[in-house]
Amino acid sequence: MKFILFLIFFISSSIQAASGELSCGSIECDEFSADTTNLSSLQDGLTTYMNYCYGCHSLKYSRYNRISKDLNIPIDMYQENLIFDGSKPGQLMNISMNSKDAVEWIGAKPPDLTLEARIRKPNWIYTYLRKFYPDDSRPYGVNNEVYYNVSMPHVLEDLQANLSETQFNEMIYNLTNFMVYVSDPSANERKRIGVYVLLFLLLFTSFAYLTYREFKKDLK
Repeated sequence: MKFILFLIFFISSSIQAASGELSCGSIECDEFSADTTNLSSLQDGLTTYMNYCYGCHSLKYSRYNRISKDLNIPIDMYQENLIFDGSKPGQLMNISMNSKDAVEWIGAKPPDLTLEARIRKPNWIYTYLRKFYPDDSRPYGVNNEVYYNVSMPHVLEDLQANLSETQFNEMIYNLTNFMVYVSDPSANERKRIGVYVLLFLLLFTSFAYLTYREFKKDLK
């Protein structure tokens, strides 16, 4: 009986996760479907991240040249336009702000976001970044429907004010899509290899079955 209840719970949770109906604080997460094969989306998301997020949030498990290669961006173009602190392309993407300064300036050390899309889930990130609202009681004048009393400022506020809702949502989609990629940059390669492995196993099984039939004939 316990096993059956567990199985029902597991299946219902899987269906809920697959449909995007995840909890985002007191509201439901918006639907989000990542496409890490869309290089244009990933490139746009990278640009937004480097210009608006990277000053505070490192990607310390990533390297500039790996992202440059995966996103099909010439390394000299990447270095000229998206590396602002003189770091070398082969270095890990650590920010220059240290913990002491971060605590003094903004009250806490901003977390590294390399694995955020695996910890929080893409739906959560996508919803969170679109749910800031004015709140004069907060230090930065904003609050968030997903993360109430969040200490983070709305760094994309000016962009949101100057873009249409559709344009802003697209930008947030691309930013979230990039974060999904950077949290698991080998995912597409694993999927590609997985297809070949399954095809090999299917072919091997076919030959094994035909061989079995031949041996069975000899046993009669």
